[in-house]
Order: sequence, then structure tokens, then C-alpha cells
Amino acid sequence: MVSTAGPRTGPSSAVNVSAPRVRPRVDGTLTAARRTGAGTPIRDVMTAFPRPRERRAGELVQHPAPEPTPTTQADPAAPQGRFARTLRSRWLLGGLVALTATAVAGTTVAYASMSTTVALSVDGEQREVTALASTVGDVLEAEGVEVGPRDIVAPSADEEIEEGTAITVRYARQLDLVVDGEEETHWVTATSVSDALAQVGTDYRGSDLSTSRSMTIGRDGASLRVVTPKKLTLALAGEKPVTKQLTALRVSDALEQMKVDVDKTDEVSPKPGRVLEDGDKIVFTDVRVATERDRDQVIEAGTTQRDDPDALEGETSTVRAAQDGVRDVTYRVVFRNGEEASRKVVTSSVVREPVTGIVAVGTRVPEPEPEPEPAPAAPTSNFAGGSTVWDQLAQCESGGNWAINTGNGYYGGLQFNLGTWQSYGGTGLPSSNSRETQIAVAERLRAATGGYGSWPSCSSSLGLPQ
Repeated sequence: MVSTAGPRTGPSSAVNVSAPRVRPRVDGTLTAARRTGAGTPIRDVMTAFPRPRERRAGELVQHPAPEPTPTTQADPAAPQGRFARTLRSRWLLGGLVALTATAVAGTTVAYASMSTTVALSVDGEQREVTALASTVGDVLEAEGVEVGPRDIVAPSADEEIEEGTAITVRYARQLDLVVDGEEETHWVTATSVSDALAQVGTDYRGSDLSTSRSMTIGRDGASLRVVTPKKLTLALAGEKPVTKQLTALRVSDALEQMKVDVDKTDEVSPKPGRVLEDGDKIVFTDVRVATERDRDQVIEAGTTQRDDPDALEGETSTVRAAQDGVRDVTYRVVFRNGEEASRKVVTSSVVREPVTGIVAVGTRVPEPEPEPEPAPAAPTSNFAGGSTVWDQLAQCESGGNWAINTGNGYYGGLQFNLGTWQSYGGTGLPSSNSRETQIAVAERLRAATGGYGSWPSCSSSLGLPQ
């Protein structure tokens, strides 16, 4: 026990330093307290030591008269001179050292009796600290541990401590989440990604994270991107739609996971950059653009008609045959899901021009058939004869009767039909014309056809050229 004594100026002339413990109080004073009793402010304890009286203004300082030094007879055996002074200095030094050691020992004992040892855990790092403190907040201040309003301190900062108290500090960290494109901010005390997500309220199981779940989160916090799984319907390149659960943020991510290569000509709905939502439907149309060339494309030749006043109405004849042309053409062809959707001419050049055909169309209106002549009272016959080839044909065709009209549509000795008769200059009915007129028309017909082919049977039997 270390005791300090002084002049008696108060109720106590001695202070037992080792008995009480001194703790810092919130009000800034030191309290000497026993573990089992109430404390006494240290400022009250210090009144046991008197202060020097203050000198009044103008008061002279009076020094006490020096006491007379007793005169003693020198001991012949005592040390003398310089040796005596050295020995006294050593005795004085030894005394000072002893006094200093005593003071230090007293201070150490006093500190040990006033301090408290606690277990401090800061973000999981454990250490044992000893401090002159009475509350949790005092310990943290003594250890330089600064806490904010979002940090967790247990027990609370104003709780009193005792020997062995366990103090836990968990720093708050800002966790910035981007979940499927939506930004969120949370404050957590966890030091790993997995624990932080648990504190947020969901661990996003099955989701894709931008970093490992075991990554440590420092005091500066962390930023994390999360992509959640989504149920999607996909219709790809005309195939039957399928339903898949994909962990994709955007439409393009889902197509990539389905191993669909999207070219700039392809069509995607919704747009590839749109953020997906659960239940979305994606339609991919495979659009392919190709170039095709046809070097021998046919240019169909047209036909024009030309009036022919010499031909009977309705009769046609070819004046010039039509001839198709050739064209070299390049196309831009668009295919959608493998089927041709459009074709457009890019370049075209004519290799051979087409030739337009010409057809002559008769415009001459035939003369109306004459009124049938009244039947003669008696059959009239014209058997005018001769020895010409025409007479031989008439004999074969009509029995040589140039006026015959049986009503079968053929008239006269050479049996003309009315259309042929009129085409070669005949008028009226052949049977009403003379032998000579009928032969003249027959001559024109033979000249036009090059023979007697208009009377095939009889000319053959007579051996005439066709």
C-alpha cells in the first residue's frame, strides 16, 4: 500500500491510492470507485492536499530567518574534502532513484486498479484492450474506433462496462445493387457478398452475379449487378414457339444463350437491347438477302394487227412473225425464314430486242346473198360444151351442167361455194353466170393456188396438177 501524507487541512490527512478505482465519467470528471461501493469525485480527494496561500497584491514576501547551523567538532574518522562531497552526492542520487521508483510503482498500481480489460471485436477482428473507461463509448474513443449512425455497436455506447465485457462493432457498408437494370441501395454490416444479400432479404438463388458470392466487402462498400432467371417464350426462325427459363438481362442475351446469331438484316421483337421481364415473348425472324442473275431472260414479243381491206371481215393472215428478245437481269431477293418474300430488279440490260409480229385482219364486208331466184317452171340446164380442161372438170363435178343449183351450197358447173366465188371476183350466184364467167373466176383461183387443188377429187381422176 502506498500512502501520501501532507499537512492536515481537511477531514483527512492521508489518501489510500490503491483502494479505490478511478473511472472516467461522461461528465468529464474522474470518479474513484470501489467495485462494491459508491465513488467519490477525485477533486474531493485532492482537497486533502493543501494549496499554497495566494499572495495578496503589494504584500512582501517574508522569508523565515535561517536557523543557526550547529557547530560540531569534526570527527577525525569522517571523510574529509573532495572525497566527502562525492560520497554525499552518491547518497543523494540513490535517494532520488529510490523515490522515483516508488512514484512509478505507485502510478502503475493506481492505473491497474482504475483500468478495465474488455474484449473488443471490430468487423470480426478480436482483440483484448485495457482502458481507463466506464462505458462502451469510452472504450471506443480510447481505441480510436469511430462509429456512425448506421454502424452497429453492442452493447450500446452508453452502457457501463465491467471486467471482461465483450464489445462488438459492425461497420455499415453501402451495397449498390442493379437488379435486372433497376438500381437499389442498401446498408449492410456483412463483410461478404453472400452475407450481404442475406441481410438484404434475398440471396438471389439461381441468379447471375457480377462477382463471386465469397468476395469480401470493404468499408467503401460494393457495387453488384444481378440478373435473375426469367420464364420466356421464344419463336425462332418460324419454328414452333418454346418456353425456356433463362438467366438473361436483355433480349440479345436470351438469343445468345439460345445460340441464335442475329445479323443486321434479321428482325427481332422486342428490340435486342430491351430489358427482359418474366413472361416475355421473343420473336426472331431470319431474314436473308441474296442477289440472283438471269442472263437469258425472255422478252416476249408482242403482235400488232393491221387492217386488210381486201380480205373479208374476220379473215386474218400473218404479215410478220413475232420473235422474242433476251434480257440480262440482276435481282435482289429477300427470304424470310427460308421462304422468298420479295424480288426486286437491281439492274437490267437488253441483249436482243424483240420483234413485234404483224397480223392482217380483213375488213371487207361481203355482199349480201341475193334473193334466191324463183324456181323455173321447168329445170333449166346449161350444158354448153367445149373441149377445155374446165369442161372436163365440169363434166366430173356437175355432169357438165353450168347452171346447176342443188341447194347444197355449191353452185355452177365447177361447184363454187359462195365465199370462194366472191373472193375471186364473182358476183351473184355462180350458177346464174355463164360458162365463160365461171371459167374466168376458176382461172383466177387456179393462178392463186398454183394448180387444180381446189377440185381435189376430179383433178386427181383427170391427172391434173394440184
